[in-house]
Amino acid sequence: MTRNPRLTIFAAALALASLVAIPAFAVQGTGDFTRYVAIGDSYGAGFSSGSLNVSHQQFSYPAIIARQTAAPDFQQPLVSEPGIAAELQLLDIIKYPPTITAKAGQGSPTNLNLARPYNNLSVPGATVSDVTTLTGKESPTSTAKVFAQFILRGLGTEVDQALAQRPTFISVWIGGNDVLGAVLSGTPNALTPLDTFKTAYGAMLDKLVAGAPTAGIVVGTLPTHIATAPIAGTVPPFIIDPSTRLPVLGPDGKPIYYVAALDSTGTNFGQLPPGSLVLLTAATRLSTGYGIPAALKAVPPFNQLPDVGKPLPDGDTLTPTEIAAIEQRAADYNTAIIAAAQARNIPVADIKGLFDRAATGVTVGPFTLNAAFLTGGIFSFDGFHMTDLGYTLFANEYIKTINTAYGKSFPVASVANYLANNGATPAMASGLPVFKDMEYTISDEAIAQMLAMIPEAKKPTHRRAAGN
Repeated sequence: MTRNPRLTIFAAALALASLVAIPAFAVQGTGDFTRYVAIGDSYGAGFSSGSLNVSHQQFSYPAIIARQTAAPDFQQPLVSEPGIAAELQLLDIIKYPPTITAKAGQGSPTNLNLARPYNNLSVPGATVSDVTTLTGKESPTSTAKVFAQFILRGLGTEVDQALAQRPTFISVWIGGNDVLGAVLSGTPNALTPLDTFKTAYGAMLDKLVAGAPTAGIVVGTLPTHIATAPIAGTVPPFIIDPSTRLPVLGPDGKPIYYVAALDSTGTNFGQLPPGSLVLLTAATRLSTGYGIPAALKAVPPFNQLPDVGKPLPDGDTLTPTEIAAIEQRAADYNTAIIAAAQARNIPVADIKGLFDRAATGVTVGPFTLNAAFLTGGIFSFDGFHMTDLGYTLFANEYIKTINTAYGKSFPVASVANYLANNGATPAMASGLPVFKDMEYTISDEAIAQMLAMIPEAKKPTHRRAAGN
């Protein structure tokens, strides 16, 4: 039988179109920002460099959206400098190398007596389940419960307070802590079960749609690649010679990987396999010799370190198996988010795509921003929250989705102010710029602030080998 080449080409074109076409669907509500509210976690709050403070809250992604859409009277739970907790800085005035440490003092809420709920209800440390359960009346036994006390103020959950304002538009970004807890704990055991996530996310959207049936809503996907965040992608998993800054090579000519607990059982120890990650929070233990095999105990310069021969605890590392489990769960969360949103006619902002681009580089004018720690421009000094510039890119993803879904033409936010004086990256406390491959240390206080973001139920036990 002779085939008609024109029909073959036409059939191929239809098949291609079915693969690339994005299904159109009616959207929930309209693009009216008369009463705009935001639900979420630390990313929504504008948390940066380990702190919630007014200097960065003004660049939270909801605050940026409010400015770009001219939303009136957008109120946030503002905190005075240096924040709660105190903002991390790269202190280079006293000694070299500079040290990441917390600023002195403590900030406090400045508009605690606002006579209505805040428009930005995002609570640092919150999980998907928390947005429909935490009210601010709870005993402050976790990061989320501490922040909920002055953000939610006992007036109801994030969702309840959002609906109490009769919102015309709602932005939601939640789920990051359901993944982050596992990363900072060093184990996939700390992941929120998928069924729990699905149920909680669906319940949140159902309540929002029922309580604000004419409000526009946009949600966002989650990052899925662990190493994109500097907290996990910065420290090599093998030994570095401090004098040369190069890997120490074994008899086989290959790098010598750190010795660590390879799972959370407390009984399985050995050298990390290639592809493993070591968290920034391991900095203090690495500096005293943890992870360095006992065979190097008498070899300079490691003979000067007191803890050579002791394995890194499981909470400091992620093996390839653990990484794969966490990344698969994050991908499953995104599948759940997209399915839940589409079932309710809610547009989805591609935040996963933003993080994917950050891993390879985002070109902004003459600068290429990326996920590099200190110098990349997108992530702050705590290694997993964004800089003001990073949150602006985040907000722009939401604005682009709003424009497409709701037929609007709101302008994306400019990043020009961040690029002034040729400085697109964080600076040291003295104002000097950071630079590629510079040395730095991390104080125990700074590490504690990073780990404070782990949900209380997910904090790891740092088991060590017997006798160590």
